[in-house]
Amino acid sequence: MMKIHKDKVRTMRRKAQSWLAILIYHRAIGNNHLKVFIQRLKSLCEPVLKSEILQETIKSCIQKTLDEKEATDVKKRIMSRLTPNKFERRMLSLPQIPSETTPVGVKPNLFTLGRLVGVWTVLTDQPSEEFMVRVYPAIDRLYREWYETTGCCGLSDEDCHNHSKESAQFWSGFCRALIRATPQENLSRFIQSGIQTLSNMHQPTGTDWPINELLSQACNLIVQDTAQQIDSALKANPGARDMINIPEFEALVLREESKLGWTNNTDKEALKILRESLSPELAEAVNGKDEIVKSSVEAVGRRGLFNNLLAALDGQLKSKFIESIIHFLKYIVRVESSWEFDTSNLIEKNARSVQKWLFRR
Repeated sequence: MMKIHKDKVRTMRRKAQSWLAILIYHRAIGNNHLKVFIQRLKSLCEPVLKSEILQETIKSCIQKTLDEKEATDVKKRIMSRLTPNKFERRMLSLPQIPSETTPVGVKPNLFTLGRLVGVWTVLTDQPSEEFMVRVYPAIDRLYREWYETTGCCGLSDEDCHNHSKESAQFWSGFCRALIRATPQENLSRFIQSGIQTLSNMHQPTGTDWPINELLSQACNLIVQDTAQQIDSALKANPGARDMINIPEFEALVLREESKLGWTNNTDKEALKILRESLSPELAEAVNGKDEIVKSSVEAVGRRGLFNNLLAALDGQLKSKFIESIIHFLKYIVRVESSWEFDTSNLIEKNARSVQKWLFRR
């Protein structure tokens, strides 16, 4: 199996945190251009979505048989991921899809609960009528609860977004009902056959690989949703903008963007911003000593951009820079020394002895 080294995973995680911190900063200062952040996120994901890596990963997941305990564990793990809270957070927090008016005379393509159950029985290789008998009471109860709490007869996208908690409760119960009524062996075969199908698919190489298009769409959705949540948070906390929009954090953002290869910024610009933000006393102390400011940026930057964002929000980032600069100043102290000798009547004989000792081999 082709493995990704732990250090690489850790590095990617830190880059993703930096990406988020930079996005928060740009939203705080009013930058509404998101295309660049879509490309940056895509560049972070592409290294682990290469064709050869995915193929090897998929193949390693395939097992010929599952024992009873493994099958039971698979079912429990799936059920644990279908709670209402997780459903609402992962599925219904996506930006609302605009509803479109169906033209007159065109019959809408409705996807009913009955069709969903029918598709599930086909995928899991179960007798449709027998499965419906087992699962119908649970679905009927869930629908009654949905109707009584929301007053909605259907489950359109608009209805679900307008009643997100009730919608999450319904869809969580619906999916759990399907899983619960499906025998373990059928569920295991369905999962294995799906993985096997992915493994057997012929994947073209290069830019024509379908996952590239899916990755672009996914990054677009993630960035749009993340920006929307950031804007909501900043609106609810107006003071946060001022806490983030400070020279110290701006310098760290410029430095991080350059380190990650996202901009052509140089350290000079970041150092200039920091020098101009210093108090008159500190500015005088570090005058002509750019290495002190540079060392301070490197020392504070080791904490990671996201941690420094949190420090800025707590009002502690500026003080951390000041402490770092003072720390480095202590190691650069000018010491002026002079040699003083007592006057003496030096005779020629003694002078030759001293010269001999000084230039000895």
